[in-house]
Amino acid sequence: MKLLCLLLTISSLLWGNQRTQAHMGTLISVNVTDENLSDDVFAVFSDLDNRLSTYKSDSEISHLNRNLECNVSEMTRQILQRSIEMYHLSEGAFDITVGSFTHNAYRFGYENERLPSSQELKNAEKLVDSNRIILLGNTIQILPGTVIDLGGIGKGYAVDVAVNLLKTAGITTAVVAASGDIGCLGECVINIQDPFHPQGYISTITSTLPRFAISTSGNYERYIKNKAHNHLIDPKTGKSQQRYASITLVDIGDNTRIDALATAVSIMDEAKAIDMLKKLNISYLLIRTDGTMIKSQMPQGVLLSL
Repeated sequence: MKLLCLLLTISSLLWGNQRTQAHMGTLISVNVTDENLSDDVFAVFSDLDNRLSTYKSDSEISHLNRNLECNVSEMTRQILQRSIEMYHLSEGAFDITVGSFTHNAYRFGYENERLPSSQELKNAEKLVDSNRIILLGNTIQILPGTVIDLGGIGKGYAVDVAVNLLKTAGITTAVVAASGDIGCLGECVINIQDPFHPQGYISTITSTLPRFAISTSGNYERYIKNKAHNHLIDPKTGKSQQRYASITLVDIGDNTRIDALATAVSIMDEAKAIDMLKKLNISYLLIRTDGTMIKSQMPQGVLLSL
């Protein structure tokens, strides 16, 4: 599986011991004063990867995809429940059964990535619908042909679990970053990558909130051949989104939600997406592929500098 680099960079965090390891197909960066707690955070990501990955044949999700039924752990049940909530919240724009497209048709993350035919997309489309998932406590069932892919929510969920672990340990200043999903305790400064110039930054976000969550996704993160065939797939059509070069969402503490909704916003009608974000009090910086920006006010205690 290809390894993705961090989309956001953390600056002015010289007080801690920043360490990086590879988990969940990307680089996980942890900045906390207690190095032993860094190991605990990495263990969270490793454990969740072993439970949630569709690339690992012995994970709970792979067992579910293969056998159509699985008795899962409490954390796996929780993320499936949150995923279904995000499906309804976004009116189907976020859908973890998109695996029929991402894994079976496009083969994202595998050595044999490819562009599927229109007939393949049409066939896969019939299998994408989160109503095909049945939750019976910790026993999960899916209808035949369903393929669950938690790539659009897994890292955000892992960041939440890791940050909660640090809070329980009494930590008030820390940063946990998983590709474009970052959770902060205390003051932090985040540079957002320029989607048109990968070596540069297009904005900086500074937070002084006790808990801060940010998620960035873009058409430059993962694609096949060119950015027109990026990994942000419309679950209703199987086609890649074409509207945005970069999407950044900011919240006061729920990385799981904004990870999922960053994916949803990419393929939603723009006015409808912005209306949803406003109702949820989620701040945003949307950069269209033509370079124009749409931004909201940031929460009190958060400063966006362009």
